[in-house]
Amino acid sequence: MYRKQMALQRVLCILFICACALVFVYALGFMTDAYDMINPLDKRTKTAEMSQLMTDMDLFDKDLVRVGIGLVVVSLCLLLTNTQSRRKYYISNYIATGVTAAAAIAATIWAHQNITALRARYFSGIIDFEAVEKALDPHPGRRPPLGVFSDSAFWFDVHYVVFGILLIAAVLLILNAIWKSTLMKREQELLKADKGV
Repeated sequence: MYRKQMALQRVLCILFICACALVFVYALGFMTDAYDMINPLDKRTKTAEMSQLMTDMDLFDKDLVRVGIGLVVVSLCLLLTNTQSRRKYYISNYIATGVTAAAAIAATIWAHQNITALRARYFSGIIDFEAVEKALDPHPGRRPPLGVFSDSAFWFDVHYVVFGILLIAAVLLILNAIWKSTLMKREQELLKADKGV
């Protein structure tokens, strides 16, 4: 049983680090469509509300990049404490597991609240997508458009997958620590029983 648990703990630690790296990669791409579409617009097409929305999204994206980097750094605590390969967990392993899982859960809640709020604002009518499309390509077919038009919600909606993976990895880390603790207690009981005989 210990062998299976140790193989699983190695996989879970790697999965968690990869999930944190995925958050960072997602943060780098979050503003891609909005930048490509809105930056080339002239001042007549860009309203004050649109500029404010872009500023708010940009500030959030910078924070999201920092959170992604922070998650990657915190996840490395698992490797520093050898949580991926210890046969017996020490207090440092439980602390590393708890801190990394708590950071992932907190980041997920924070990101979900902000991304859903920004998505609602993005599609609330602040951006007139028809006017933007026309401004980017005023003479279709004659010359290359000024920017790339996109009214897609991909970067907003994919956060469910990215942070879902992170949340699942955090929960699995906690469950693994509980399983490890149970196995360690059973092993201690068996050792005591052997000594008693």
